[in-house]
Amino acid sequence: MRLFKLLLSVILFVFFLFGCDSSINRSIHVRDGKTVRHSLNSVNGNVIIGADCAVKGTCRTINGRIEVDSDSKVGELQTVNGRIRVGRNVSVEGDIESINGSVSCDQGVKVRGKVASINGSIDLENTIVKRDVVTYNGNISLANETVVQGDIIIKDTKGRSNLLRSLKIKISDSSVVEGNIIVRDEDKKVRVY
Repeated sequence: MRLFKLLLSVILFVFFLFGCDSSINRSIHVRDGKTVRHSLNSVNGNVIIGADCAVKGTCRTINGRIEVDSDSKVGELQTVNGRIRVGRNVSVEGDIESINGSVSCDQGVKVRGKVASINGSIDLENTIVKRDVVTYNGNISLANETVVQGDIIIKDTKGRSNLLRSLKIKISDSSVVEGNIIVRDEDKKVRVY
């Protein structure tokens, strides 16, 4: 909830003060090969980045998905109610964060920050994550030589869910977690495969 409030505050602040490329009730599309030197913000719309693009700022949306096509370079990626899909050989200079949506990264993705989803799955394939992979209620899959240089952290839901749900962490195909697997929710059953 704290992350949601922070994200909402940041988006509203950016909309009203800086007037970056922002939209309400429509999607933002960046065509293949384009460079954007500011943040992209949308409410009730998607943020779609083409192939071989550069976005210097953060890509944010509420009630929309974020998609980044192959060989692009972006800042942070943040969504409240939508999934995030990152294509092959993309460089993410900050964090990837989703509240109610999945996160997936294709082969060759490099993330300088963390990858986090509160209520969605995280699927990483041949991806390097410099910091942590974090979830509250989502399954995690690391495949095809993915490297997490930090920890995998299962955060405490602080009694928000009455359901005792088990989570799965699947580490396969020579993938590595250089840190630890930390479960901060005593009531959650976590299985590591």
